[in-house]
Amino acid sequence: MVERFSSGRPWEEKFKYSRAVMVGPLFQTCMTSPSDPAGGILYPGDVAGQTRRCLEIIGETLSMAGLGFADIVMSKIYLLDTGLWEEAGAVHAAMVGEARPTLSFLGCANFWHPDILVEVEVTAYDPRKAFPTAR
Repeated sequence: MVERFSSGRPWEEKFKYSRAVMVGPLFQTCMTSPSDPAGGILYPGDVAGQTRRCLEIIGETLSMAGLGFADIVMSKIYLLDTGLWEEAGAVHAAMVGEARPTLSFLGCANFWHPDILVEVEVTAYDPRKAFPTAR
């Protein structure tokens, strides 16, 4: 069974995709932009602020699936300027805490909106779905 999750952002319906999909115990987000609910880009020029906003949106979506940051097993942070990886990484560390997922920083030539400096995607794992007696 596939479960689909939406943040209600306008482009999800327009382009027919889900914010996240859960198949069995695996939960996967798409690349997440630092946006407000109407689709406006927040914190232009601020990599840390944008990373935090991306992870807040991801956190809301994890919660919809009954998960949290502790369930993340892989994070990918896409940056327009990879020289700013430490700023993005510091925000990631503060938000995921002791989860310690794998983490990759990837450079991008550009994003779909000129004010975006960073996007984030994560994979999480729900052991309750793989092993119903776990947790």
